[in-house]
Amino acid sequence: MATATTLIDDVNQQLSDDRVRRISQRIGADPQRTRAAINEALPMLVGALGAEAGDPDAAPGLQRALSEDHDGSLLDQLDDYLDGNVTGRQADGPGILQHALGDRRPVAEEAVAKKSGLDMSTIGPLLAMLAPIVMNMLGRQQRQSGGGMGLDDLLGSLLGGGSGASGQRSQSQGLDDLLGSILGGDRSGR
Repeated sequence: MATATTLIDDVNQQLSDDRVRRISQRIGADPQRTRAAINEALPMLVGALGAEAGDPDAAPGLQRALSEDHDGSLLDQLDDYLDGNVTGRQADGPGILQHALGDRRPVAEEAVAKKSGLDMSTIGPLLAMLAPIVMNMLGRQQRQSGGGMGLDDLLGSLLGGGSGASGQRSQSQGLDDLLGSILGGDRSGR
């Protein structure tokens, strides 16, 4: 069974030093700081998707996105994607971030910048590049599970919880808690 660490490790395996250097060139940043930012951003993105999957209202849309737009095929053309040559819904990082982070995106960007030392002006483009990769890795893992494991079960196992759709906490509260922990305090006011 997959874990969040496995998902993150699988994404990191796709992001070789050469690919990180290419990402750095596209966003105008130092490769070492870009790698540090990637290491901070991936758990945050996976956690945000987990919060979305745990919201009974948002989970069907996430499931539809995985089955229709993020089935893992982007990973087969990753070099073209990183060069900016793949477009469409499968490469729509800003759209994914809007669904996963919503109005908390500036707080998430601030957290990654603070932890990595990467300039704020480069964090948004970096997250937008990473989001489709994470979604496609999740879609690939779901497809490889043979479809027998639902999204809530898959993400629940990835994030170390039970069924994500049990929904005892709202997407908003879960994401606030996640971002609060990244920033070193509870920003939700709860």
